Amino acid sequence: MRKLLPIYLCALLSIILFSCKKNNIEDTGIPEITGTITGKVVSPNNRTPIRYALVFISTGKKLYSTYTDTEGNFSLTAAAGLQQELHVQTGHGDKFRSIIQVDVIANQTTPLSDLLRLNQVGNFAYLAGSYDKIENILIDSLGYNAQSLNSNSIQNIAGIANYNALFIDCGAYNTYVNPNIDSAFSNFVSGGGSLYMSDYSMDFLTGQNALTACPAPRYYGFIDDSTVCSRRTGAVSVVPNAHVVSPELQYFLGKDSMSISYNLGTWERIQSIDNNFWQTMITDPTDNSPLLIRTNQYSNGNINAPFVGSRDSSQVTICHQMGNGSSITITVNANSVADHLAHGDSMGMCNNPNQSGWIYFTTFHNEHNGQISEDVKHILEFMILNL
Repeated sequence: MRKLLPIYLCALLSIILFSCKKNNIEDTGIPEITGTITGKVVSPNNRTPIRYALVFISTGKKLYSTYTDTEGNFSLTAAAGLQQELHVQTGHGDKFRSIIQVDVIANQTTPLSDLLRLNQVGNFAYLAGSYDKIENILIDSLGYNAQSLNSNSIQNIAGIANYNALFIDCGAYNTYVNPNIDSAFSNFVSGGGSLYMSDYSMDFLTGQNALTACPAPRYYGFIDDSTVCSRRTGAVSVVPNAHVVSPELQYFLGKDSMSISYNLGTWERIQSIDNNFWQTMITDPTDNSPLLIRTNQYSNGNINAPFVGSRDSSQVTICHQMGNGSSITITVNANSVADHLAHGDSMGMCNNPNQSGWIYFTTFHNEHNGQISEDVKHILEFMILNL
């Protein structure tokens, strides 16, 4: 098993990267002539603004970047020049991205004439559940696509290898975990695929027997029981002023607290967690227990684990070194990779030595009637866009 990198590095980089909402222009000490591009990024339905999308122009040696605000608006200052590629992406750019040509006019602000739609470039699938309906947010609210799976599809890696991300709803068909599913999910994440899991779907992570007190071992599950333990002890309630501790989520929401309503008579409360493996993003203020966690530190050590999902050989994901000492993961045209490498960049995602996919686990989720708060809806959108 390859040694896991502490998740604190990811959190530290997030603080550095997202503490400033202004343009991030690398400082080379060379005066240059610049112009500004403004616009608005939306989902394919043209209705939903895309918050916290990275917008950038890359010259190989230099990256000009900014982020959209809570209304999807952005203002990017870059070197003047005609027919430049303006990139917009969420996450690492391997699942959602768009590229358009723009003219950056010297000493002028040029607004885009049309809304800039963020395209889906990855393949997604979901396992429908009795309680969660994340697919409604993905398909109806955002306007993206996903394939419905059945319980047979997840019994081996061949059934899910074509997807970049899987969404496993709470109460997913009451499918019972078993060694076949464990192996499929383990190889899926190790091969770069990402997972969204909600509430009762913790069974797929650490196994069943969630009524037994922690740290009693669970049966099956592909995540080591020592990394997280939960019990179905949550009750119908409202958690007021839940702490949004992730800098990324704070920027995405425009606030650092929110209320979360739990409608199930029992729900998974996280009892213990390995903070070197998981990043806590939202906590309950009463006991500081995690309500939303994620990790990209999982690997089964199988160097022959198949790469999963759609592949576009014309686009390459790299770790770009910023002039201020930080780094950022971006997906760029393959013909610009040589310039990036000469600049000191590296292949693959930053702070992810195993190049594994993300795993998000949330104790709250969408409801079948869709009656959730706007804040919860936005958090679900964040998880979809940043898998």
